[in-house]
Amino acid sequence: MRTNYLMITGSYPPNICGVGDYTQCFMSNTSNSWKLYYSNSWKLSEIFRKIKDISDYQCNNIIMQYPTQGYKWSILPQLLCIYYSLFTKKNFIVVLHEFSQRSRKAKLATCLFFIANRIIFTNEYERQYAIKKFRINPLKTDVIKIISNIENVSKIKSWDSRNIDIAYFGHLRPLKGLEDFLDTASHIYKLHKINITIIGQVLPEFKTYFENLIQQYDVPINLKLNLSSTEVSQELNNTKITFLPFPDGLSERRGSFLAAISNGSLVVSYKGIFTTPELFNIFIQTERNTAIKDIIKILEQTDAKSFEIFQHNCFQYLKYYIPQSWKEVVSLYEKSINKI
Repeated sequence: MRTNYLMITGSYPPNICGVGDYTQCFMSNTSNSWKLYYSNSWKLSEIFRKIKDISDYQCNNIIMQYPTQGYKWSILPQLLCIYYSLFTKKNFIVVLHEFSQRSRKAKLATCLFFIANRIIFTNEYERQYAIKKFRINPLKTDVIKIISNIENVSKIKSWDSRNIDIAYFGHLRPLKGLEDFLDTASHIYKLHKINITIIGQVLPEFKTYFENLIQQYDVPINLKLNLSSTEVSQELNNTKITFLPFPDGLSERRGSFLAAISNGSLVVSYKGIFTTPELFNIFIQTERNTAIKDIIKILEQTDAKSFEIFQHNCFQYLKYYIPQSWKEVVSLYEKSINKI
């Protein structure tokens, strides 16, 4: 039977990569018409081998998730896009999880994907940025928002039932706001003896960075590392405040944010160019120099009723602005591809 869709990724569990996790969740909800091509070796010298392996699937539609940890700095993914888009009758679709905030070098390399038959972005800001800055054809683009890679608990806890006062959740690496979290949480602890928890995954290349960073703080910090999806959702359901001080501000493309609100935690974060008007209703905005005061105020003034209202607003947002399931995400991909 002819395969209709081939998903390509450079990372896949147990590799630690958000896009890899996304791809696994996606593929777990597809029909037999979807196949997976995963490789963590992307040397330029392997181009002919890659073309042979991919072509052997005899698929009509080739979908590449980009970027992933596994590609590293290889330009081979872009060369595959050029080959299949221009020199074959197959459709090549690229899903860009990041673009506007990448380095200049990475952004220029990513531009090579604009030759693809279809480009899927994960939010409207990124789509508009690419259209305006690089004059790509809007008609060959789509936005399919991400949903959380973490499952939801069956019963959401109330404010008073949660034992973790403040938590950080996500990949533990530079440029994710971890320093701001630790600075803020440690200062609050010295005043109020709160429960501080870090929930996340550490890539091998950032293990030393994380260990050296944690050692700089002389307050008790509970580390919940490399947990299963079920365990993560339970921890988030036990967390009052999830503080996510992303340097570029909160956005819909932050899976850690979606996981937190899906499990009823109150999110505190910064605003940024990606923060949509709808998001302002479902998180508490703070700034680096006011975060200590703002979070203390939340801990002191939030009660069961106000927390329940906040949770309701978050669940309404998830219902009306985010795909409801991985099955729906798969369906949106297929509808987008069928427009080609």
